[in-house]
Amino acid sequence: MEAVERIILTLAHNTIVRLVVVAVVMDSIFGIGRAIREHRFNSSVGIDGAIRKIAMIVSIVFLGAVDVLVHINLIGFIPEDVRGYLPTATIGLAEFFGLLYLCYEVVSILKNMALCGLPVKGLWKKVQGFLMKYTKELPDTEEEDAEQERGALPDGVRVTDTVPPGAMEQNPDGTYNAYDADGKKAGTVTAEEYEAAGNFRE
Repeated sequence: MEAVERIILTLAHNTIVRLVVVAVVMDSIFGIGRAIREHRFNSSVGIDGAIRKIAMIVSIVFLGAVDVLVHINLIGFIPEDVRGYLPTATIGLAEFFGLLYLCYEVVSILKNMALCGLPVKGLWKKVQGFLMKYTKELPDTEEEDAEQERGALPDGVRVTDTVPPGAMEQNPDGTYNAYDADGKKAGTVTAEEYEAAGNFRE
C-alpha cells in the first residue's frame, strides 16, 4: 500500500506528467471544436483518438510505477542544449515518454487550433514544414487533410453518384450546378471548386 501511495504522490507532483494531462485535455477540446466547425463528427475517428489518449495516460502511470520501484535515469538520451529547459535533473521512463507524448500533443493542438480558424495558421505551417523534414508521422494524415480541402464544397452541397442529365454542363455564368443525394439542385459551385473537388461522376 505504501508503494502505491508513493507512485500516486510521485505522479501527482511530476511537472511533465501534469503537462501531458493538460495537453491531452486541450487537444481533445480543440479536436471537438474542429469537428464542430467542419460539421464532421466521425465516431470511429473519435473512438480511436480517445483510445490513443487513454493509452498515453495509462502508459505514463505504468512507467511512473516502474520509475518509483527501479529508479531509471535517461537524462543521457536528452540533447545537452535541451536539458537546461527541463524542470528536473533526472529523467525517468515516465518523463522520457511524457516528453515524447507532449511533443506529439502540442503539434496536434497547434494543428487543431489552425483548423478551428484561430490565427495560428502561419505558425502551424512553419512547424509543419520543419517537422516534415524529419518525419512523416504527424498527427492525422496531411494527405487526408489536403483531400478534404480539395473536396470541400459549400454548406448544404454534397457529392453524389446520382447526377441528373446535363448536370456536368457549365452554366452561362461559369458555375456548375450541385445536387444533393436525392438528385435535387442544392446550389452552385465555381469552376475552381468544381475542378478541385474532382469527385463528380460522369
